[in-house]
This record gives sequence, structure tokens and C-alpha cells, in this order.
Amino acid sequence: MSASTPLITIFGATGNQGSAVARSLLRNPSFKVRALTRNPSSNASQALISQGAEIKQADGFDFESMVSAFTGSWGVFVNTNSDEKSIREKGLTEFEFGKVIVDAAAAAGVCHFIFSTGANSLELTGGKVELTAWLEKHNIEQYARSIGSFETASFIAVAWYLEMFSVKEIAPFFGGFPHLLDSEGYLTFVAPKWGGKEEVPFVSISEDLGDIVHGMFLDPVRCNGKVVHGCSDICRFDEVTSQFERITGRKSRFQPLGSWKDFDTHGFPISDDAKSMFEMTQESGGLYFGPEASEKETASELKRKATLKLGMSEEEQQLMTVGSWFRKHSPAWCT
Repeated sequence: MSASTPLITIFGATGNQGSAVARSLLRNPSFKVRALTRNPSSNASQALISQGAEIKQADGFDFESMVSAFTGSWGVFVNTNSDEKSIREKGLTEFEFGKVIVDAAAAAGVCHFIFSTGANSLELTGGKVELTAWLEKHNIEQYARSIGSFETASFIAVAWYLEMFSVKEIAPFFGGFPHLLDSEGYLTFVAPKWGGKEEVPFVSISEDLGDIVHGMFLDPVRCNGKVVHGCSDICRFDEVTSQFERITGRKSRFQPLGSWKDFDTHGFPISDDAKSMFEMTQESGGLYFGPEASEKETASELKRKATLKLGMSEEEQQLMTVGSWFRKHSPAWCT
């Protein structure tokens, strides 16, 4: 690795998205990776060090700290955490927090900027649905576009995490699927309808997202100004349960709620966001990423570009489907 090897710095490197991006990039000797964290001694930080990342402590609230953290970076990937309590404790919005990061990247002379964004829910629903977390990210995206400081500014909007199905604590919010049997012996997925053609976009963060962003860095000009749909597969909720049943042999079904209003959040903020998401997709006719219908062809092309660079097999170059994801994890579901 030479001194001229491009450095990519990741803000949010120990989170789900950032760590996936770091893992993929660290397999490519054509890049160096710097991971930003507030706690370099954490297990997540140490895991990245063991894979070859440079760890740098940085405070996202402090402009000078962020300029220093981004200095020398050819590219930057940024994912801000909408649930970060310290943002609210400091009396800031996520947009104000993100603006500091964008300005610092510009001041540091970053060439290629990639941000994990969200859709404009107000625009998609004719002003009916204000999904705050997504709007804040959308506003950060618009600000990064407007300053004209980067050679390329690209964006990725991330679909419904397939990994959510692995979290047993989340299952009760959706009827118990795929962990808890109902009174009739079924693993029942209970949720509002999606809207439109009922085509729901899903992504495997651990299997696909890192490679998709990796592919964006390999061809930043192609992605400049675009919002990439971070999507592995698109299918209806009833197809999710039928594929799970076929793969695991466990009786499963989808039970749609009459309205998004019937979704029980149990008072948890993260569930409130999910409820608003269902309201948005119903009001938008199933649109999730923006004004264009969900597609996975771009993500497929970008993953293939990255995995070819990494010398991976033809099978490994493919995006996960919902079925292949369940199949890979089937021992856990069958116990």
C-alpha cells in the first residue's frame, strides 16, 4: 500500500451501516480506511482495528475536531444516528448536527462525499406525513448538494433491514414473526399494508450494504448527484412469510392490519417511526426511496463492481434475496 492510496473516512463507523461499509472497503487494498469514533477502546472499534482500519477519535459536534478527522480523506461516508440522545440533549436538530459534519468535510478538502439519506415524506405524501428523522436526513442531503464543495456528492437511502428479523425483541411488535408462535401455532407477521403494489424493499446490511457503498466509491462520477436505492430484494409481506415457511418448514402467515393507525407502538419511539413509515408508504402509493419506484438493479451493479474487485465468486456477487437470507440463517429459525 503506497502513501498515495486513497483514504476513505467513515463517520458512524461502529454503527450497523458504517461498520458494514468499513468491512467491505478493508478487503480492498486499493483503499485505506479511517474509522471515526468517540470511543476508540470499544469492542466495535477494536474489531475494526483488527481488520486494518485506522481509528481516530472525533466529536461530531465540534467543527475543528471533524476537520482534523477528515483531513487527508479522498472520500467520506457519513451516517448520522437519528436516535442519538446527545443531539437532543445539546438542543440541536439532526440537520444542525449533520451540517457541521458536511461543512467539516468540505473544509478538509474531501473529494467524494457519500451520505446515508432519507426520503422527503412531505413531498411524497402531498404534505400529509412528516417523518421527522427522514426529513432531517433529506435536508442534510440537500445542504451537501447546495454547497458545491465536493467533486462528487452521492447519496444512499437504505431499505428495511433484513437483520430486523433476527432481533427477537422486535418480533412482538409484528405479531411474533419469526420467533414467537401465536395461539393457532403460526408464526404470524402482523403489520399494516405497504400501499401501491405492496412491493416492500429490503436490504441485508451485513451482506450487501457495504459492498453497494464500496461500489459507489469505485465509480463516484457515475453516482454523482444520485440517490442510490440501498436495496437487496423487493417483495410483498405475504411472500416474506411464504418463503420463510418453505425454507424452514414452520407454519407462517401474513396478517394485514386494517390501517396504519392500528399498528401498536407500545409507546416506543422507534415503533412510532415505523408507524409513520407505514402511513407514508400508504399515502405515497408504496413509494419509499423517493418519487421513483423502488429498484435494485443499480445496487446489483454496484455490488458486482465491488465484489469483482475483491475477487469474490459469482454467487457472492449476487444481492441477497429474502429467501437466500432466511436460508443462510435457517439453523437459527429451526431451533
